[in-house]
Amino acid sequence: MSCHEHAIKDFDLQLEMNGLQMTMLMEEGKVLDYHMSEYEDLEQKKLKLLVGKRFHQNAANAYWYHMQREKTGK
Repeated sequence: MSCHEHAIKDFDLQLEMNGLQMTMLMEEGKVLDYHMSEYEDLEQKKLKLLVGKRFHQNAANAYWYHMQREKTGK
């Protein structure tokens, strides 16, 4: 379970960095036209990171559930 928790922390850092990169492509709250392609790539990257984070969160929860059942003997 610890490896999944570490992965979740890493995904959070990557998502934070991705968000910063997306913000840097904006001026006055709008994406500049010549940055649109890069911004869309970063949106796709964000989606992939969220899917990965979700996988590890679900795996950590499943592991915890399994350990709880093992402790109670059910």
